[in-house]
Amino acid sequence: MSTSNVLPVLRTTNRWVAYDAARRLLGITVHRRSTEANAYADELTAAEARRLFEAFPDHVYPGGQERPVGTDELRRLLAAGGSRVDALAPFAFHLDERPVGSIEDRFLALLGSSPASLSWKGFAWPAAPELGLDVRAKDAGVQIALSSDNVDFDRPADDHTLFIHFRQGDVERAEWLARQVGLAPVGPVAPGW
Repeated sequence: MSTSNVLPVLRTTNRWVAYDAARRLLGITVHRRSTEANAYADELTAAEARRLFEAFPDHVYPGGQERPVGTDELRRLLAAGGSRVDALAPFAFHLDERPVGSIEDRFLALLGSSPASLSWKGFAWPAAPELGLDVRAKDAGVQIALSSDNVDFDRPADDHTLFIHFRQGDVERAEWLARQVGLAPVGPVAPGW
């Protein structure tokens, strides 16, 4: 059961603006040694799958409910560049626990308009003494829902939403964090991870 909530703090049609705001949030985090980046997409087109496969060959998978080919066969077809790949869409892409800065730019550049997620975990939110709040690592996270408006990135949208993940009931901290980097809530609190 999830104990986190999220607060949307930016909606934009420019993924790079969302990424810049996410980096600003990450810049105020503490205890960053174990911070990791994660990227996911579950409804990729054949063109997106080809681009991502070229950059991250071990992380593209058959998608959808019915999987007419296995992972190894899909990767062989993607490597061969045959037109048969088009009929196999949608595809999935999952890349977990990567060093911050190692995947984000390439993922954002190669992804088309399919809903996806780029997120960061493994850090703590700083103390906010003026609010009486200590450092908090539990449920801390930053996430961009790309071409989607929710954390599960399953509601397609024409824009991208940046979320602050925080411990349930810690809304005041999330709003304070947003203010620290020039952002503000753009929607209600919702369930997180």
